[in-house]
This record gives sequence, structure tokens and C-alpha cells, in this order.
Amino acid sequence: MPPYTVAELAERVAGSVEGDAERTLTGVAPIAEAGPAHLSFIQSDQYRRLLDAARPGAVLAPPGMEITRPDVTVIRVPDPQVAFGRLVELFKPPPPPPVGIAESASIGRGARLGADVTIGPYAQIRDGARIGDGCHIGAYTVVGESARIGRGCRIAHGCSVLHDVQLGDRVVLHPGVRVGTDGFGYAEGPSGAEKVPQVGGCVIGDDVEIGANSTIDRGSLGDTVVGDRTKIDNLVHIGHNVEVGSDCMIVAQVGIAGSVKIGDGAALAGQVGVAGHLEIGPGARIGAQAGVIGDVPPGAVYSGYPARPHREALRASAALFRLPRLVQKLQALERAMNARANGPQASDDDGKKRGTGS
Repeated sequence: MPPYTVAELAERVAGSVEGDAERTLTGVAPIAEAGPAHLSFIQSDQYRRLLDAARPGAVLAPPGMEITRPDVTVIRVPDPQVAFGRLVELFKPPPPPPVGIAESASIGRGARLGADVTIGPYAQIRDGARIGDGCHIGAYTVVGESARIGRGCRIAHGCSVLHDVQLGDRVVLHPGVRVGTDGFGYAEGPSGAEKVPQVGGCVIGDDVEIGANSTIDRGSLGDTVVGDRTKIDNLVHIGHNVEVGSDCMIVAQVGIAGSVKIGDGAALAGQVGVAGHLEIGPGARIGAQAGVIGDVPPGAVYSGYPARPHREALRASAALFRLPRLVQKLQALERAMNARANGPQASDDDGKKRGTGS
């Protein structure tokens, strides 16, 4: 990895340089750990305070943020975190995937592989599957019958892309992802729960990324759909016939029950639970650990359980935290009222008891 000058890095992210544009950098690091040959970034005042004790060679910073350190070169960009992410791979490129088809891989009848496809050891490409140009299929991954995988996809080891699933172009599946598993469909029969056949499909759009050990069920009749550019974190479950729009963000341990519709650009924070057959509008934001049991309007910010507008949830939480003190005050008030109502009689009774005892 060659070193880069600040000017070269700034050109790659369309930034402007303040300071020594010819300074040479050899790596990237968090602001608190950066040294004179490192590039880092400052997104907010919290990071700027860390700069006082750090010694980075250069930092990416937003316009207007004051930086008074003359020894630090600054690259001004609108979004330092995004720009930093684009520059990281210059210094830390991902390891290249192996090339070719492993001898232990299994290719079924009628399967079609595009150009420059890599199939890892013990992977199974089953009958009728189609894999687009430039895809990488990791070791022990299963691509089911008649599945369709677009161009430039990266499917890590140990994944399952089951029968009739469709992946768009440039989809990334991290280890252990399961796409197209049976939905949780049962009906109450005379002898208990009877399974309802899950015969729908699962369609994943272009540029979707799905984190490790996440599961996306196929539809019971129609399709489960994930829109273009949506990003899904680790350990997320998406139930049958869910429709997730484009450009959504779904964070770790979210559970979405069947037939939910999530609009474009919505974001669900960690451990959100969504009950079935609901709608979350475009651009909505759901706070961590919220329990969604009703529809969420477009653009709304909800949190808490049951999920409600965020300000309302904060007021409810604040009131709940005051409850122990309020209970203590009520108990003290009750004792005072009882003493006032029964004071003379209570005093005579106490005197008799003391006299008897002597």
C-alpha cells in the first residue's frame, strides 16, 4: 500500500485542504489513537475535544468547525464520516476472494454460472440456479433450486439462498444469512397447530447488505420483498410477506412479524419488535427496543412500549421515574391524615398500654 499525500486524499473525496497538502499519510486510525502519519475524522464537537490529546497527521472535518491546532492538516468535506469510509479501503483493502470453482463444490443440473464466478469449497449450487457475472459464493453456502443471483454479489460462507429466491445485483450476504426460509405459518386444527404451506418467494433488491445470521422468510403465497440499497444488521428476522422499502436501515436484533409494510427510508433501531400486518410510513424512525403495535405515520419518530411519539414516550418515562417518590409522599400523607383523625384516641390507648405494662 503506497503512502498518500493529503492532496491526493482530498481529491478523492472532493475536499479542500487547510494546512500542509504535501504531508504524507500511511494509515487511518480513530482520533484518540491517531499518530502523525494517520488520517482520522471529526464529526462533532465530541470528537473535536478528543483532538486536544491526539496527534493525527490530518483530519477530515465539516465546514465551519473551528480547529486551532496548527500542526494538524484539515480536509474539509460535507460529511467526514462518509468521506473517511471511502478512504479507508485505500489503506486497508479487503482481502481478495479466491478465484475459480473449488473441486469440492457441487454444481447441479441446468445451473448457469456467469463469467468470473467464484465458488468456494463444499458450496452447493443446485439444479436450475443462475448466478450472475463476478459473483463470489463462499464455502459451504447453498444456492437452492431455481434461485436467481444477480451480478457482482458477495455471499459469504455458510449462507442459504433457498429455492426460487431472487437476489439483485451487488447484494452482500454476511456469514450465516438465511434467505427464503419457511414463514411461521400455522392454523389451529383439531389436533393442534397445522402448518400452512409457505409457497411464496423472496425478492432482494440491488445493493442490499444483510448482516450475519439474519433470516428472511419467503412469502406464504406472494413474495417477501426487500427494496434497493436497504441495509440490514446482524441477527435480524423478517417474517413472511413483509415488504421493506428502499434505503431502509434495520439494526441488530430487530424482529418484524408477517405482512408488515415498511416505507422507503425508514429506520428501525436495535431490538425493535413490530407486530404483524402494520404499516411503518416512509422516513419513519423507531427508537431502540420499541414495541410497535400500531401503524406509524410517515416521517414520525416513535419509541417506547407500546411505541408512541418520541416526546410522549419521554414524558411517560420521566413520570414513571418519579413514581417511587410520589408513592412515598402519598404514604406519608396517609399516615399524617390517620394521625390527625385518630390522634386523641390513639394517645389514650398508648397511655393505657404503658400503664398496664408498668
